[in-house]
Amino acid sequence: YGPIWNAREDSEIVALAEHNEDKAKALEEQYGLPCSREYNAVIERDDVDIVCIATDFYLKRWLVPKAAECGKHVLVDKSLARTMQEARAIQEETRDTRVKIQLSYPHRFYPGYRSLIQKLKSGTYARPVSYTNHFIRQFPDVDLMKYVSYPTAARVNGGGELQNLGSHPVDLIHHAFGMPNRVYAHFETAYWNDYYDPFGTEDVATLMCEYDTMVATVVVGRNRVSTETGAVDSIDLWCRGVHARASVDTLDENGEAVDIPRPAVTGAAACVQNLVDAITDDAPLESSVSDGVAATAITTAGY
Repeated sequence: YGPIWNAREDSEIVALAEHNEDKAKALEEQYGLPCSREYNAVIERDDVDIVCIATDFYLKRWLVPKAAECGKHVLVDKSLARTMQEARAIQEETRDTRVKIQLSYPHRFYPGYRSLIQKLKSGTYARPVSYTNHFIRQFPDVDLMKYVSYPTAARVNGGGELQNLGSHPVDLIHHAFGMPNRVYAHFETAYWNDYYDPFGTEDVATLMCEYDTMVATVVVGRNRVSTETGAVDSIDLWCRGVHARASVDTLDENGEAVDIPRPAVTGAAACVQNLVDAITDDAPLESSVSDGVAATAITTAGY
């Protein structure tokens, strides 16, 4: 999120914190600022208005309430927490705060997904019976750590790719349909076992959320491919008279492209804009701590 804040004319990055030495040095080089190894040193500064928390998951239990206590507005990168105990503690300790706390779920702001969910909520897509979101990141068959900081031990991050990448499609399911009646999950270390097996976490997960009249499914993870290629990221929805297929940028109905709104900013930049609008204009937050708690509940049920 740093480059997004840095590119805005109405914001300025004034402080950095990162406890990992290598990452801290990289941040210092990128932004030309000293990077503290202590997060509180940034959160407690008087000249900080907004704290952007994109740390490992285990740190958020303490950093989110601390930032709210210090009167800072907060942008929290997914996931909110590793466990329901941590998620509920964050919710309780920030319940009465007057600051804005945005849970950043960029998938909510992609035009294709946003249009599909709006049609679901409005009843335009009636009687849905099946919803499947494939979200598979594909990486070349080289050192995975050149591309990602994962995998991380389950005791640190709470889980594998359902906890990490899965946060996005799990949030979309809850956003579209609410809390499921039952959850079933299947996990595999299928393609990157040399990286994931030592940490006991999955590289691919399938999650099924059962509702009264339908099932919503997530297939999420990382594939190993011969050459670098883009992510597979799409939703298939079956409802009365319509098969809708959405990508991040498009929406088709029964094979025909649908004209959808094209906002000025999408994805992570739209999350940042939503928080700024909430602070300056008291606009409603697209997603808050309660949404993070819900996503944690579904993910935890899967595990």
